[in-house]
Amino acid sequence: MKLQEIMTGGLVEMAYLGHGRCACPYLPGREMRLLYLDGIWVEHIYDKLLDAGFRRSGTHVYRPDCLGCNECKVLRVPIETFHRNKEQRRVWNQGIKVFTTRVAPAEYSHEKLSLQCRYLAHQHEQPDHELPDEDSYRRFLVDTCLGGRTRELQLWKDGSLVGLGIIDELPDALSTVNFFYDPSVAKWSPGTFSALAEIELARQWGKSYYYLGYYIAACKTMNYKSRFKPNQIKDCNATWDAPQP
Repeated sequence: MKLQEIMTGGLVEMAYLGHGRCACPYLPGREMRLLYLDGIWVEHIYDKLLDAGFRRSGTHVYRPDCLGCNECKVLRVPIETFHRNKEQRRVWNQGIKVFTTRVAPAEYSHEKLSLQCRYLAHQHEQPDHELPDEDSYRRFLVDTCLGGRTRELQLWKDGSLVGLGIIDELPDALSTVNFFYDPSVAKWSPGTFSALAEIELARQWGKSYYYLGYYIAACKTMNYKSRFKPNQIKDCNATWDAPQP
């Protein structure tokens, strides 16, 4: 489903919540303009909306709708042909010795909030007054328009929760939403390991694709996504090209 079809198909009129603006977190000096839809209205076609550039946040779905900019691309990995590269094999072989993975319902706990705050303070140098509280954690990571299809992929080490990823299960795909970890385990590359574990989960569940969220070639913090290969990258109104080796 292309964006033009969504805009002319009546969905926006029913689900449209508005536009929001903020400083672009990916490209300095630019403004980001986001289109928001009520996810309850469109949850049954969310897999198609992913291909049109939408993502989920809580009970809303959104996509960049920036004037004169089309840098946010959709990136997905075909599960059947994915192969770990040398570095990913190293991270995987090391990680399976260090971490235990568990799939669980998306739920709130003070332990999870504390883990997220430690991650944001360390990884993004987020000041205390900007760290999430219980309400914002629930709205972003627990509330969902997809019901039980939103789950947690948890990483445990020595009996402690050290990493948590939110994933959405779709009819033929898994989509990663967010991941955070305890800074004490950073040396084991938990972000890469979590993505590899989610790809393995998609394989076990018989899915064809794994969606990694937006990819912006000019944004260094997103470059890692292109290292999961083969992959496919497209803008919202294009068709999928052949996988990039």
